[in-house]
Amino acid sequence: MKNQNIMFTRSIPKMPEARLFRLVPALAVTALVALIMLVSGPAAQAFDLSSLNGSYADSLSGFSPLSPGGPNRPVSISAYGPVNEAGLWTFDGAGGFTASVVLNFGGGIILNASWSQNVTGTYTVNANGTGTMTLNGEHRRHFVIGDGGSQLKYVGTDPTGGIVVGGSMVKQ
Repeated sequence: MKNQNIMFTRSIPKMPEARLFRLVPALAVTALVALIMLVSGPAAQAFDLSSLNGSYADSLSGFSPLSPGGPNRPVSISAYGPVNEAGLWTFDGAGGFTASVVLNFGGGIILNASWSQNVTGTYTVNANGTGTMTLNGEHRRHFVIGDGGSQLKYVGTDPTGGIVVGGSMVKQ
């Protein structure tokens, strides 16, 4: 056995020392670059008002009180009915929007079926992609931007009307 090991080690070609000394630093630099790329990952995207620009298709569903409530006079759960919305929202990239929406309240009341009325409002965007839309001064939607600005996910946060809704928007 001893002779076989000797023969095996003698059959491996020897690398000149000068070549070895040039190869080791190159391999070390390559490994360091690969490690930095692995650890750092993709850069986080910073968001601002211009992250929302153009038209978005909207879909909302939830529940609305059948009679007015309020923050100091909440209504019982049995007093809520379903609400659905389809809409087209256009963001100006500077903090303003215009939207045309059709609302369906429990199948009995349909608002703006002709798409002829618009609502306007403002929005804010934080650097992490979260933000708030404000419609007509009272109604709010808190959102998060997804897919680099191509999608929005939101919840309605109306402090006075008691509406409980959520939805999403997709850039057209």
